[in-house]
Amino acid sequence: MSRTPASGGTCPRCRTGEVLAVLRLPHTWTNASGRLVRGVGEVHLCARCDPGHPIVAYFAVHGLARPEHADLLARLLHDWADHALPPVPDENVLWAEADAWRKGEL
Repeated sequence: MSRTPASGGTCPRCRTGEVLAVLRLPHTWTNASGRLVRGVGEVHLCARCDPGHPIVAYFAVHGLARPEHADLLARLLHDWADHALPPVPDENVLWAEADAWRKGEL
């Protein structure tokens, strides 16, 4: 993946908010044939989608990360990362994309 999400990227969920942080998590799931599929999922922290998160509040107040707040930001990021879950593949989206590919729309 070559996206540059953290710091100024557009949120893939709302397409309008600013992505403040991205966590890339390895994860697995079982496909329809019963085989294990390995992947990497991105969890985004968005100023618009996650307005109640303390990191979002920090940036709303301070605008930019300040060196004197490095310990606070590290704690907030660790807390966010500890509770982040990889996205669950949406089978309906997958089927719609496969159908669009078969129709030559991609």
